[in-house]
Amino acid sequence: MSPPSVLMVGTGEYTTGFVSGAQSTSDKTIGVVALSLFDLRRRGKVSSLSMVGVSGRRFPSIRQHLRQNISEAYNGLDVSFTSYPAYDTSDADAYKSAIDALPSGSCVTVFTPDSMHFPIAMYAVERGHHVLITKPATKLLGHHLELLRASREHGVFVCVEHHKRFDPAYADARHRAKGLGDCNYFYSHMSQPKSQLETFKAWAGRESDISYYLNSHHVDVCESMVRDGGWVPSRVTASAGRGIAEGLGCVEGTEDTITLLVDWEKEGGSGKGKGKGKGKKATGVYTVSRTAPQYAGVHSNQYFHCKLRKPLFPRKFSADEVWQIWHRKARSHRSSEARL
Repeated sequence: MSPPSVLMVGTGEYTTGFVSGAQSTSDKTIGVVALSLFDLRRRGKVSSLSMVGVSGRRFPSIRQHLRQNISEAYNGLDVSFTSYPAYDTSDADAYKSAIDALPSGSCVTVFTPDSMHFPIAMYAVERGHHVLITKPATKLLGHHLELLRASREHGVFVCVEHHKRFDPAYADARHRAKGLGDCNYFYSHMSQPKSQLETFKAWAGRESDISYYLNSHHVDVCESMVRDGGWVPSRVTASAGRGIAEGLGCVEGTEDTITLLVDWEKEGGSGKGKGKGKGKKATGVYTVSRTAPQYAGVHSNQYFHCKLRKPLFPRKFSADEVWQIWHRKARSHRSSEARL
């Protein structure tokens, strides 16, 4: 089977590292998606590459940025791609023309504002293409279920890119959690400096919020740690603070900090005996913020605390195993510390 063609939908920070007419000042100065695909093409894993955005006028600058910061830095790595729409036009539906131009069975990556994930992914799925969507897959559960149904109907894969699962500290935490018993309490925090609002203020507060964007990471990490034990969320409440982002150019109503309080219940059983542990409850608290100090030197401040209970003896003695992982991503490197 020949390598698939790949269309990249979205031309911003995650795809190219090019934001607001210049190279990103975050830890994604050369992007992630395009760089990875250029290398996969070099290794023969994918074939033709294309990219689509709303404005074709951005592409000359994007191409120059990729040549200077990727091709010239990585031994002439080929950074060529077909672009949509044309240089002199803007077209919010250009993704349709780009998808229509793909051969059957191609792959589509979707790194766009959250509100566009569903229509773009569905358009690609209905035309027989595999899709990788960045988190959150969709904003509505109904749309998520529609994508699931459509992917099965058309025989294609739809995957959600939860990249925190693969960070070493988080991967280690998920692995160790398997042997630490039932969940009792989970707390997480993730924040970004106010300077990041320059990247997202075009749609922050208009089409999505910081909880969809960042809380999706830790909710996914927590769920992946406890689902095999039969834990499911039973109730979700939320609270938000506002006022700072609005003063930095975001629309009225843009939340600065959002906290989710989630009740988890154990429906199935883990270990011996069906239904073992049924009726147990746990609490999850997930906080995210986009208003950490301006240019704080840390692109994303991230940590979580998870308390799990594991019986130690046949008698009813038990001990709390408290586990903390503090993970901070600096612009130039990542450092992590795990404690048991």
